[in-house]
Amino acid sequence: MRLLRYWKIALGLALVFGAGVVVGSVGTHHLIKRGVEHALNFDRWKAGVMHDLQAKLNLTAQQHAKIESLLDLHGREMRGSFSKTFDDCGQVLVQLQREIDQELSPQQREIHAEMKRCLRVELKKRFNYDLPPE
Repeated sequence: MRLLRYWKIALGLALVFGAGVVVGSVGTHHLIKRGVEHALNFDRWKAGVMHDLQAKLNLTAQQHAKIESLLDLHGREMRGSFSKTFDDCGQVLVQLQREIDQELSPQQREIHAEMKRCLRVELKKRFNYDLPPE
């Protein structure tokens, strides 16, 4: 009986905890998404690396020029690796979508086709990436 007196407090604490979980989850998702988008922007990458190196190492003009050319060279390599990885993942995703289509009814295929179209638009918008043709 005595425990029932405190049901409002227990409910209030549960609601506050639940709200914290929801806000924390949404905030974490947003921060991770923003971080990935920022990390995949190679145009900013070189400038950021050069800024960090200059600030921490006080590079001479000669060192700055040499390191900048190294970043250009290896930045292109990294961009190529990311591009190849995106292409490989795109091939796997398109194959997966084909296999999923085989398991769907005609009505479900229509909905899935719209989902695939939206995914292509989103990938183009966020990462300037086109999935391989179906």
